Amino acid sequence: MKIKHTIMDLAQQVGNLLEAETDTTDMECLIKKNRTVAIQLHNKRFDCTLEHDISFRNLKADGSALNEADIYLLPEEVAPFTEALQRHPIALPTEFEQSIDSNPNIVCLRLSAEEPPENFAARLASALREID
Repeated sequence: MKIKHTIMDLAQQVGNLLEAETDTTDMECLIKKNRTVAIQLHNKRFDCTLEHDISFRNLKADGSALNEADIYLLPEEVAPFTEALQRHPIALPTEFEQSIDSNPNIVCLRLSAEEPPENFAARLASALREID
């Protein structure tokens, strides 16, 4: 029960950091963060709401967990976003992975790290503020 309570506390803290809604089970926290972007396609502009999927699970006694995020960006936002992640005061952990799926209009940046969820969320929140 103590771990469940800790997951609930962390979920609230992570939700506050990311200004997002959380859904928590006994073993996992799912965070949904929406972001509206404008996509220019030829002479037309489309406003599109993107839903970032962020989660942490497998919380350990030392406070670390497996954190994952699918962050959707415009192609021109990738460099400033990743630079903001790298220069954040909380250094990236050694077990940090990043991959990219893209098309001409949207990029999905997949992030994964073994670290305290509040560190992962603080870094993400800072990088998202950089591009908003």
